[in-house]
Amino acid sequence: MDWMLLLLIVASHLASAFLAATIARQKARNSRSWFVAGLLFGLLGLIAAAGIPDRHQIVYLRHLAVAQGYRHRHESADQNGGNGPGR
Repeated sequence: MDWMLLLLIVASHLASAFLAATIARQKARNSRSWFVAGLLFGLLGLIAAAGIPDRHQIVYLRHLAVAQGYRHRHESADQNGGNGPGR
């Protein structure tokens, strides 16, 4: 009975590891690290991998913001000579 429970836990952690690595790869993250996280933490590692932001989406949204004329506050301060806004 005990070896069946151990086998079930190992199988679920392996499944979580492969799924976490696949999700991380799709989100342009390091799949090896997320495989290890899924292997060590099981379902929690899988949930964490699903919750990480997508790098492709971040770059795309940044590109859209720049195309719309958005400038980051720190960039505008540097263009004013570092004196801050309106000085």
